Amino acid sequence: METGTNPMANHSRAIPAYIHSRRCWAETDKVSPCEAACPLHMDVPNYVMAIAQGDFDKALAIIRQSNPLPSVCGRVCHHPCETDCNRKVVDSPIAIEWLKRFAVDLGKSEKPAPMPRRRERKVAIVGSGPAGLTAAHDLVKKEYAVTVFEASSLPGGVLTSSIPEFVLPLEAVLADIDYIRGLGVRIITNVLVGRDLSPADLRSSGYKAVLIATGLQKSAELKIPGAGLPGILRALPFLQEAKRGLITSLKGKVWVIGGGGVAIDAARTAVRLGAQEVHLACLESRENMPAFAWDIEAAEKEKVRLHPSLSPQEFTSKDGVRVNGIKFGRVKSIYLDGEGRICWNLLEGQGSSYTAVADIVIVAIGQVPGTCSSVDESLVIRKGGVLAADERTCQTNVAGIFAAGDISSTGRTVSDAMAAGRRAAASIDQYLSGKPIVDTAVNLEAISIDAERLPPFVVRKMRWEMPRLLPREAIRTFQEVDLGYKEWQAIEEAKRCLNCRMCANCLVEHDQVCFETARRLL
Repeated sequence: METGTNPMANHSRAIPAYIHSRRCWAETDKVSPCEAACPLHMDVPNYVMAIAQGDFDKALAIIRQSNPLPSVCGRVCHHPCETDCNRKVVDSPIAIEWLKRFAVDLGKSEKPAPMPRRRERKVAIVGSGPAGLTAAHDLVKKEYAVTVFEASSLPGGVLTSSIPEFVLPLEAVLADIDYIRGLGVRIITNVLVGRDLSPADLRSSGYKAVLIATGLQKSAELKIPGAGLPGILRALPFLQEAKRGLITSLKGKVWVIGGGGVAIDAARTAVRLGAQEVHLACLESRENMPAFAWDIEAAEKEKVRLHPSLSPQEFTSKDGVRVNGIKFGRVKSIYLDGEGRICWNLLEGQGSSYTAVADIVIVAIGQVPGTCSSVDESLVIRKGGVLAADERTCQTNVAGIFAAGDISSTGRTVSDAMAAGRRAAASIDQYLSGKPIVDTAVNLEAISIDAERLPPFVVRKMRWEMPRLLPREAIRTFQEVDLGYKEWQAIEEAKRCLNCRMCANCLVEHDQVCFETARRLL
């Protein structure tokens, strides 16, 4: 098919033919599963193929079309695109997340020019985490004047305050934020809306829409006997102080309570701070821990000792001076109550308890909001302290006020929070344009490849794993563990892509007729 444009008439947007230029476009309205699975619906096939062709600048340009935080997502995205990648029917999924990081590290882009401000109405965004930054990026590109108010001294929310350097270096986050600033987004730090700036101040300053994207700023408390003893730390303050260099060492046996990503980060941080032993106890079984499997594996390689199916019952002390132990009950089963809260049953009888010696305990059982009513006292707040907002449009009960990310339970992961910020930006644009606020989500049908119908010229080739510091080296430093691909590794990995949007469409839709054409193109 001799054309340079995408003939997918039913697709939601025009897609430039970067991959094979004017050679071939499959006649279908389906997309690659990686694009459909991505919360941001990134143009994964084109940036992967640009890397395969050695054009790293083009790859970065394609990524920036839809992703305002590529350095971040190249390191901490939960990559559902890889879970759905069709390459898994051949051998293993394409390393899409790592290729994104490579494109950002090696690709070059010009400094962005500030976007023109042709819209009269201004937008205020409260919070500069993933949701707030994404919304700011999208709205400034729609030519609104956007100001982000951040309570901390550094923008980025959890990205800059709590995620350890060995996972997400500060300079990588700030590079993404500088690009967003370059587009014309104004970011004001050290301002807490509700304390330093009132809702009336925002309105009198001409802000016609407000997005609340403050995240969950506090660690949840564990309410059991002894919880107030010295030596018991909360995970978020611990991670923040460790990142700022205010905690430089730990001694003795450290126990982390919790099974999520924050708990894993706390445990790996404790290892690097010199703890004699680091243990992690959680309610869930090893298989059902809420942390991602790759993070759990990294912690185990760094000698964090996991203790699943344990529920802390009491913190003990010697002479009531400082924590020195934990009494656990063994968990028999876990379930959710009618309000979605986690509950559990304990074993009874012999062997149902466990006692551990602990010099320091870090509680990481989840995060909760600070105050949600600081922007407007009329906002409806759900149980758990989060704002009530429509999941798809991000509208609250107050006209002109929207909420996105963890503060409204729409941001469990970084990329999910970014997607929520994007939905909020679309709704704010509709609101300020006087249009009805409707769900702007697109339904993309992904093409699926049957392993039994693969042509014989598709060769098995396992993916290139990420070069990493050895665990014995990693635990001695806060240097980033993942070192990044070399050029040849990235190119070889990108070449494994099946080009689902085009070549695979031909293979599936047109069967043997296109096999010879595809053979010539690959």
